[in-house]
Amino acid sequence: REVCEARGCTWCSTDVPNAPWCFFPENSPYGYARSGSAEQTDKGWRVTLNKRQTLSLFGNDISPVVLEVEFQTKDRLRFRLYDPNKQRFEVPLKIDGPGVTAEEANYEVEF
Repeated sequence: REVCEARGCTWCSTDVPNAPWCFFPENSPYGYARSGSAEQTDKGWRVTLNKRQTLSLFGNDISPVVLEVEFQTKDRLRFRLYDPNKQRFEVPLKIDGPGVTAEEANYEVEF
């Protein structure tokens, strides 16, 4: 806990299996923030994310990035993060989903 908080992170112990106890707070200078509102698509949602600040944990950060969320089945959600300005290799994996609406899904998505 002390090491976590010394880094400026938030400590929150939990009984949820595999949940992180140490994480960056919402107002952290690291990471990404939503740019504009979420756009509804035929299969789910699309959101543009911009890097919060010039601070970097790993280097070579991409900004903006696009997050696409696809409701594939009642129990399966697919998300994809990509650089909208530069095409990169993607594993050619075809996963066909019948496409359900958010109301039919057994999960929730919040932005």
